[in-house]
Amino acid sequence: MKALLVVFALPLSLLVACGDSSPAGRGGAGGAAADGGGGAGGALLPEDFIDPTSYDCTAEGPFEAKARPYEFGCVHDPACTSRFVVAHRMGSRFAPENSLAALRASILLGVDIVETDVRLTKDNRAVLLHDGDIDRTLGGSGSVNDFTLAELQALPMLPGPSPAAGDFSCEKLPSIEEALAVGAGKVVIEFETKETAAAIVTAHYLADQGLYQSAYIQCTPDECDAVRAEVPDVPIMVRVTEMSQLAVAFAYDPPPILIEVSPEDDFLAAPVLDSIHDNGIKAFTDVFTSADAGWLFGADTSLFPYFFDLGLDALQTEFPHIALYAIDRAEPL
Repeated sequence: MKALLVVFALPLSLLVACGDSSPAGRGGAGGAAADGGGGAGGALLPEDFIDPTSYDCTAEGPFEAKARPYEFGCVHDPACTSRFVVAHRMGSRFAPENSLAALRASILLGVDIVETDVRLTKDNRAVLLHDGDIDRTLGGSGSVNDFTLAELQALPMLPGPSPAAGDFSCEKLPSIEEALAVGAGKVVIEFETKETAAAIVTAHYLADQGLYQSAYIQCTPDECDAVRAEVPDVPIMVRVTEMSQLAVAFAYDPPPILIEVSPEDDFLAAPVLDSIHDNGIKAFTDVFTSADAGWLFGADTSLFPYFFDLGLDALQTEFPHIALYAIDRAEPL
């Protein structure tokens, strides 16, 4: 496994910039080229799984979730087990990253969890933005903290390095309220802590609106301490990077619903994953430099079920449509 991770230790920016490939068969490797490159069997694009007009600016809805093999609430229920696919930045293969269009696409596709990032505006509103500045994702320049929500929402969202098919001209930077208005009860939203103050604002909103089943806060132990000091029962996923942090994560009351472990051999060992499960917690990792890279550069879907078979419960990916396809939960149109 260690050799696999070394081979595929590629920058995320490269994964985002490159296109998809097409497998010869599910669970195995094929010979297709990347998007637009031809090759045996052609290419599987995001629009091969979902029509952009069903979720872009021309779509009227309704935006109802595709059937999943469990009842909603399973992610938060220690007794409920399944294989959860997590869309990075809410599904940036389908629409501008962290946009409501990406969220709508993930809902329609049947994604289990959408990951996004929270930061605060000048007027203390929590918004979905990965970077500290707006230069890469919005039609402007400067720090997000220097703009009000209204000022930010007056700027267009940029398509990113791998533009998705569809009309996204109406998209604006979402607030947490807008994201939850679309996603609550349809998909679980992971709010990754980029600024602790933003995570605390988000936690208060989840508590005030009774939205615990529809979201959770992702945080390091120090960040989780600060969030739980303000909202003691808010659902959290603790991100651990050292083995010693597992005991810290296990000690939270109520316990985290998930623990995010690094995608490394030591953390993926059966005793570690078993200890997480023994504490009534689900295990989460990202597969950017492993399963995603295997698909992108080798047209191989087998690593998605492989990681689930190790005992992981949730996999975060740039290619949620391919991960769902690999575990028999999505088919091309």
